[in-house]
Amino acid sequence: MKVTIIPILLVQFDVLWRNPDGNLSRLQSQLADIESDERQLLILPEMVSTGFTDDLDSLVEAPKGPWESSLSSGLAVPTILGIARRQPDGTITNEAVYLPPSHSEETAYRKIRPFRSEHKVVTAGSDVITFDHQGVCFCPLICYDLRFPELFRAGLRQGAEVFVVIASWPAPRQHHWELLLQARAVESQAYVIGVNRCGNDPNFHYAGGSMVIDPLGEIVYHAGESESITRVEIDVQRVRDWRAEFPAIKDYLDQPGLA
Repeated sequence: MKVTIIPILLVQFDVLWRNPDGNLSRLQSQLADIESDERQLLILPEMVSTGFTDDLDSLVEAPKGPWESSLSSGLAVPTILGIARRQPDGTITNEAVYLPPSHSEETAYRKIRPFRSEHKVVTAGSDVITFDHQGVCFCPLICYDLRFPELFRAGLRQGAEVFVVIASWPAPRQHHWELLLQARAVESQAYVIGVNRCGNDPNFHYAGGSMVIDPLGEIVYHAGESESITRVEIDVQRVRDWRAEFPAIKDYLDQPGLA
């Protein structure tokens, strides 16, 4: 039988400012009791190792660095890791890295729409990507990307059924975060999972508000403002059934000249 129910672990984390070692230690402690289960997908916020900072030069790690290695070896749970990484050519990218089970090859999405302050240090990505988890097509995006619906359309053209948006979205624009997550779910006829950080850094307060939105735009789960690790099951058959009943996505894909 084809798997349609996917357990999602949303990690709403109060990121220590510019402290990769401290954040990794705290996170490992909080995840110590997570049961091994390759069906699950654990999702961490944007730039979870450092916090959202534009002074990254001494803080980033290379691919396969300590964060990725620790999570890959220490957890038998597939994970989406939000982290800034230094590429072989010296550039820095803001990434959502899918660490699959059984030490398979990772999939890394590079943020296409860096926020204005990021442009000084972060090189934008160019490609929306998807990955397969338990037979379900997932599309990862990052924070400011949420304001650009064309990125979600690109994911739909690759077959996306679940969008994951990891973020460091500040509290003054929290209403936009919640509204846009719901809008993207409705227009994509997909689950949209938003995982935001909480707490404070020297620049912003973060109100959390990690959410799971179903393909009809209904809020399945809302995390509130505090640190939490919550398991929420999504049934991707709901996406498939709704798209069959009301085929707006098929109409979009069948008329590419109108995209």
